[in-house]
Amino acid sequence: MTVLEIKQLGLFVELKNSTINIEGTKHFGLEFQSEILAGVWFQTLLDLVETLPEFTI
Repeated sequence: MTVLEIKQLGLFVELKNSTINIEGTKHFGLEFQSEILAGVWFQTLLDLVETLPEFTI
């Protein structure tokens, strides 16, 4: 399990097996056909957040 917390948005994103769970004021999950595909999407999200100046200060 891997978790990304974005405190400024009050958001938690969790990668668990082949599901990405997103939790904030609401909760929902994105279920993928494979763990690899879910991992690619999660890593892409991490990469995008790291490039945003609002989250790197």
